[in-house]
Amino acid sequence: MPVRIAVIGAGVYGTHVLNVLSAAVRSGEADLVAVADIAPQTLERAVQRFQIRGYANYHEMLERESLDAVVVVTPDHLHRQAVLDAAAHRLHILCQKPIATRTEEGYEMIAAAQDAGVLLAVDFHKRYDPAHRELKRSIRQGRLGQILYGDVYMEDRIEVPAVWFKSWADRSSPAWFLGTHFYDLVSWLLEARPVRVFAHGNKRKLLSMGIDSYDHVSAAVVYDNGAVITFHASWILPDGFPSIVNQQIRLIGTEGIGEIDSQDRGFLSCFADQPGCQVSNPFAKSEPLIPDSRFDLPLSGYTCDSIRHFVQLAGHLKRGAVLADLAGSYPDGSEAMIATRTCEAIHDSLQAGRLIDIDPASWR
Repeated sequence: MPVRIAVIGAGVYGTHVLNVLSAAVRSGEADLVAVADIAPQTLERAVQRFQIRGYANYHEMLERESLDAVVVVTPDHLHRQAVLDAAAHRLHILCQKPIATRTEEGYEMIAAAQDAGVLLAVDFHKRYDPAHRELKRSIRQGRLGQILYGDVYMEDRIEVPAVWFKSWADRSSPAWFLGTHFYDLVSWLLEARPVRVFAHGNKRKLLSMGIDSYDHVSAAVVYDNGAVITFHASWILPDGFPSIVNQQIRLIGTEGIGEIDSQDRGFLSCFADQPGCQVSNPFAKSEPLIPDSRFDLPLSGYTCDSIRHFVQLAGHLKRGAVLADLAGSYPDGSEAMIATRTCEAIHDSLQAGRLIDIDPASWR
């Protein structure tokens, strides 16, 4: 019984989601039914490419189609209503990160899913990177001892806010768009929650281009296990940088150290038809050598595995499993709120110019 699934949002990342779901169709796991997007050209391109039904209004799609699940790939600040509406139709939901950009909205979404008895997962694909999973295993085994401190950075080329997401970059920030990946990852790795935050950022480069958003946000976060981690999130690397994204995590404990360079994964290319050299990460996404083949190795990589895992979980539920059976196997709404509350505290610190404490009693 394949999972009947639709996608809300067919932009840059929505297209990636549709690609992954198409691979799940070929493997028999999913039936990709429809897509919704408010931009006519974007919608038509998705309809033609994936040969599915398209809707300019996702409400109409939810009313008309017989679905088991939906993937929400709207801009960050627009997740709430789509998730609430999908839950009202009793559909299992994969929401792109962050679950919400306001704490109360996130808890409202979680409550709606709980009331409807549906799965609410959040696409934190960094958890699926095999290097991060190996680090998690080492920490759980105690090989690093007690984590004391660490450093994280995640940086994008300036084309991301200036071209890809120019229409809503001023409604986001490098902390919301990039940092949330690692705010979640670190909490997951440490099995800890933040208790104190101090942040600083600058608005210079993007502001000069007419985009009112931070160029970078740096934050020191103290966790309830005593660890302090510094995070650097930026999206103004020059277009000539050899990779769209540059990222690394480094954790130091009483008994060991773990470092992961997630940018330089060993594939450097330089071709006559492109300027400069490029560093790519095939561990994030690897395309089949024979497109649309049922027999070649499928589309793979950790940015795909998180989506395929959601399809598999929805399939288990369709075949009789219950939500309690799946507990702990995926990033759920409650776990996703750790990243949202971390980022919200970071922005509070940016505005106030001081330390922000997160009351442990305030977690729900």
